This record gives sequence, C-alpha cells and structure tokens, in this order.
Amino acid sequence: MPEYRDVYTREGVKTGEIREKHAPSRPGDYFLHAIDILRCRDGRYILQQRSLKARYYAGVWDVTGGGVMSGETPMQAGIREAREELGLRLRPEDMRQIYKYYADWDDGSGLILYVFGCLVDIPEGGFQVDPMEVNDVRLVSFEEYYQTVMFNKDEAFGASMKRFEDGFEAK
Repeated sequence: MPEYRDVYTREGVKTGEIREKHAPSRPGDYFLHAIDILRCRDGRYILQQRSLKARYYAGVWDVTGGGVMSGETPMQAGIREAREELGLRLRPEDMRQIYKYYADWDDGSGLILYVFGCLVDIPEGGFQVDPMEVNDVRLVSFEEYYQTVMFNKDEAFGASMKRFEDGFEAK
C-alpha cells in the first residue's frame, strides 16, 4: 500500500498537495521528517543499525526516525516510527522537541526535520525490530551515541543532543 506525504513550502506552510512517498520532488517542495533521540531511563541511548537493504544509508548505525505521513504531526510520526522500527510505545509526555532544521537539496526541494528527545523504557521482551528497516540495536553511552550519529548532522544538531543529555546530568 503506497504511503503519502503532505507537501510544504520551506517556511512550513502546507501547500494542499499530497504526494506519494517516493514520487519525484519539484523545486520548492519540502517534506516533514521526524527524528527520535531515544534515551533509556538507565541513561543509555538506543542506537539502531539501518537495514542492509535500506534505500539510503544501508547498514549505518543511526537515529530512529522517518518521514511524516499525510495528516500526521511530526510528534505522531516520531511515535509511529519508534513503534514500527523498534516496537517501542512512546507517549507524547515522554517526548519533547529539542531541535528543528532544514535539509536543502540541490534540486530545490528539501526536508524540514523535527528532532525529539525521548525518555523510554527498555521493553521487557526486548526490541521488536522490523527487519525491513532495522538490522540490529545497541544500547550505548551518550558519548558513543553522539560520535556515531553525527556523521551527517550539523553542529547545532549535536548541541541540541548535548543540551538534552545535560538536562539529565544536572539532576
């Protein structure tokens, strides 16, 4: 079954157009994307290895997240992605937006990315991964998480993760 996304302007205004997920983009088209920074209550972070068959970044260890589907909010997408990819049941009260940024592509289109810091419990039965999206999962220190996921992210993204972690260290 095809997935659909709402088209936005770079300013975040919905254009009213809905496009199939992998349809070609046009200059000026922007799509919403949600990223979850998953911190376990014991202080470790959930790092996932993308499927070895993934269209982008196959086999790379990275954050949890994905595209916002038509009619969803970025937070709803973050909740859905954590459930689909890892079997986690996130609640809105355990999430907070910690950063928002833009990825501008050479063709004039791009993404508006919403980053959520999430406090989660490790599932008693372990993670229920979707093998089409996730190859493996590791629980790691903040330092290892940060070093691993920063391969394609900017300094401001990293600073937002550090502020999120610092909020726990201060307690």
